[in-house]
Amino acid sequence: MTPRQRGFGLLEALLALALGLILLAAAGQALVSAQQAWRVQGALSRMQDDASLAFQRLAQDIRMTGMFGCLAPEAIEFIAPSAAQAFAQPLQISHAGDGREVTLSLVTADVRGAGGNPDWTLLTDCLTWAEVHPARQAGSGTTLAFPVRRQTYRFQGDGLMLSGGGMNAVLIDNVRAFRVTHVVGNDGERVDLQLTLGDPVLGVERNYALSVALRNRLPSS
Repeated sequence: MTPRQRGFGLLEALLALALGLILLAAAGQALVSAQQAWRVQGALSRMQDDASLAFQRLAQDIRMTGMFGCLAPEAIEFIAPSAAQAFAQPLQISHAGDGREVTLSLVTADVRGAGGNPDWTLLTDCLTWAEVHPARQAGSGTTLAFPVRRQTYRFQGDGLMLSGGGMNAVLIDNVRAFRVTHVVGNDGERVDLQLTLGDPVLGVERNYALSVALRNRLPSS
């Protein structure tokens, strides 16, 4: 007699179904984890780009702070009275009591392509005289013209704002913290920057730091 053949019983079918569901859940979990990792990586990449953009602009202005033409500051005559105090303190840092608002104010040589208009123009022959006039002025003959503006970076709310030359815009957003320190040492002066960015949806944060050397020795405050 031929042995009697049996099919799958209910127990075997339930076991196979359970194993299939476990494998399917594991595959789904792996897919979700991979997607989450991809989203986090994308957020970190965006934050890195934002930090690089902010630091590039800040470094450009900080390096030009205190650049007031080719003569010593003592040789400058201020036809624009409001410029005298600004030129005397070209770098100012202020912090709110809770640390949630930081302002960095820079009086800097106008960088070409920055947009807007300069606050002052320093006219000089680079030999014997230098004068600071309001707004934009043109040089002529042996007179050189150096446009100068005040650039203000302000961390307020969750954005880093930039204003200057009649312009006011958000430089980057999703900022969790912004710290600025003016350091004076035997090897010169520098500005230390610390920036914390976050993604409100994914809940990730990253800290970024940069030290920028000041090219021009600032007046004593």
